[in-house]
Amino acid sequence: MRFYFILLLIACGFSSVAQTANRDAHKLNIQKATGVIKIDGILDEATWADAQIADNFWLNAPSDNAAAKNQTLVKVTYDDKNLYIGALMMGPSKYIIQSLKRDGDLESSDSFGVLLDPIGQKSLGYSFGVNVGGAQTEAMVSAAQGQFVESVDSSWDVRWYSEVGRTDEGWVVEIAIPFKSIRFKKGASQWGINFWRSDRQANERHVWAKVPVQFSPSDLGFTGSLDWDSAPEPTGMNISITPYALSSVTKDFEKNTPSKGDFDFGGEAKVGLSPTLNMDLTINPDFSQTDVDQQVTNLSRFNIFFPERRQFFLENADVFTNFGAYPDAPFFSRRIGLDAGGSKIPISYGARVSGNLDRNWRIGILNAQTRSDSISPSQNYTAAALHRRVLKRSTVRALFVNRQSLTDGELNKTDYGRNATMEFEYLSNDGRWVGKASYNHAFKEGVTTDNQFMVGSIGYNGRLFQANYQLQKMGDNFTADMGFVSRLNNYDPINKVIVPIGYTKSSTNLDYSWYPQNKSVIRHWMGLENYVHWVHEGTLNESYTRLRYFFFFRNTSQLRFRLNNQFVNLLFPFQLTEDAPLPVGDYNFTEFNIQLNSDLRRKLNLELFAVSGQYYTGTKTTVRTTVNYRVQPWGNFAMGFEMNDIKLGEPYGSTRLWLINPKFEVNFTNNLFWTTFLQYNTQAENFNVNSRIQWRYRPMSDIFLVYTDNYLTEGTFGPKNRAIVLKFNYFFQL
Repeated sequence: MRFYFILLLIACGFSSVAQTANRDAHKLNIQKATGVIKIDGILDEATWADAQIADNFWLNAPSDNAAAKNQTLVKVTYDDKNLYIGALMMGPSKYIIQSLKRDGDLESSDSFGVLLDPIGQKSLGYSFGVNVGGAQTEAMVSAAQGQFVESVDSSWDVRWYSEVGRTDEGWVVEIAIPFKSIRFKKGASQWGINFWRSDRQANERHVWAKVPVQFSPSDLGFTGSLDWDSAPEPTGMNISITPYALSSVTKDFEKNTPSKGDFDFGGEAKVGLSPTLNMDLTINPDFSQTDVDQQVTNLSRFNIFFPERRQFFLENADVFTNFGAYPDAPFFSRRIGLDAGGSKIPISYGARVSGNLDRNWRIGILNAQTRSDSISPSQNYTAAALHRRVLKRSTVRALFVNRQSLTDGELNKTDYGRNATMEFEYLSNDGRWVGKASYNHAFKEGVTTDNQFMVGSIGYNGRLFQANYQLQKMGDNFTADMGFVSRLNNYDPINKVIVPIGYTKSSTNLDYSWYPQNKSVIRHWMGLENYVHWVHEGTLNESYTRLRYFFFFRNTSQLRFRLNNQFVNLLFPFQLTEDAPLPVGDYNFTEFNIQLNSDLRRKLNLELFAVSGQYYTGTKTTVRTTVNYRVQPWGNFAMGFEMNDIKLGEPYGSTRLWLINPKFEVNFTNNLFWTTFLQYNTQAENFNVNSRIQWRYRPMSDIFLVYTDNYLTEGTFGPKNRAIVLKFNYFFQL
């Protein structure tokens, strides 16, 4: 393995590694507006006529070796309060609008966006985008490499303005971004900037400052320069307050208690401590309007990782979250205010300070307190992270987290869980080379040995060839009370106990792509994945190898083939059906799967996934499909289902598991949305309904009406619990 890895590094070393020079090659001068700019989607003010044009957009996808056929013209200006952007997207007018919903997927519609890096350190910036239907999406962008939190965080929510218009040449967007909504340093006369466009009619993605095809336009390493005639002034103390009030009615049918009405209130505040550092406060937070978890069928022996969806914990989450190796992490914000089943644990307050101290230092401090109940004591959660930029885009960082139990307001000195982590994360200036070295130490009462978690990885992301190797080791006594640990804990069904067993994991990924010109297939992608787990200092516990070949078509459809082989050494019996559990021993099985995604531009499109093959002592067939129908621009209707047919033979039995999840989305305007999500899960024996109406009656201020219902599906069909919530919040900016 070591020899193979050395050869891999040598091969990567011969690949070209061009340094990005976009800051010099793509410069845009910005001058102060000479008059008032009206945001109406019409670029008729005199200032626009005098502004410099950013043009000559280039392809980023499906390839990166030609100029865009349908060009884009962009101009920028500013006044004392706002940064203004005006853009004309030239080309045919048969536009694709997937949704009018805010914070939706801009990539799948005709859309335009801007990426800003005000501090210029290529590690933290902002993205603002609008589709041709006027739907807005804003995001905080980081250089995060982890899978816990995406580098583009669309949960970030600020006030800004835009309007879309049409001309004979194409469509126009006019944007105003208040200086109060972004963070920048006083006296900074040059910002990083890039513009991108999704041209769905041509199935292309365009950029102003060139970005290689293997990178997203949101990559901060490829921005051009925005040169100010006079550096903008920060707008002073930036304080916003968002109080809420809600009324709810709940009914627990399982406990047969009367319906309960409730009224509650709380809120959040954001204080700009400096132009680049924020303090966020929340009192009695409520997340009733948050999207429900999308249920999955779990055929593994371990816990499933569900992503965080609550906005307070998502903003600046990369400061705390991308430590460790996915999915194992010392910090996982769902541990705060949610139990193992995802049910709410009331939070009294939360506080967070996060942002940049200067160009090189970034900090995050979080503290939250949950309330006690008749079963569990209250808990205090603290996380503190410090990042130091080194080299050009690399980072040395530290994290300390602490869960501390309190009884009657007093600290329980023996009931705690702590983790301390140090990491070095390498990112080359051109983004092609990545690497990580991480050490995590767990602290528990009475535990002094085998309580470490270590990670080392290196990767190369070239235009045609990508490779990654990772090695991680976790001790038997490692714990993460504020984190997530996937496969350390093994269930022993005979003794009905959880047995922690540390492991060593090796992960190898090799991928090769090529991009045919003027063909219906625009990309071929072939690859190899291999994951190996050892336990007990060298015993092979599990190995998974996958070969894959993907076709990406010019019309946005995709065809994917995979061949998977898995070896499992069961350390304990494994119960999959209602019959006898699978016994301890070695199992080797192979399966083949195919996936088809049709043209997403069509009003009716589908995703079909099918897998069939060996499974432990028998066979497994999985069919998963989603059919989507779009009524442009206001409606999206999807019907999804998954069926797992497992036949293990005697005496282990058979089972057939169903997961059906239709979803309906109606967007009456850009500010009024109705979403309904149904989930029928035979494995969980539950049928769930979640329906939500959101009215953004003014920027950053909303009214939500949420209805949730859960039904028992086994035995006598009937309701388990039900709730109706009306929530009102109002955004003040001081």
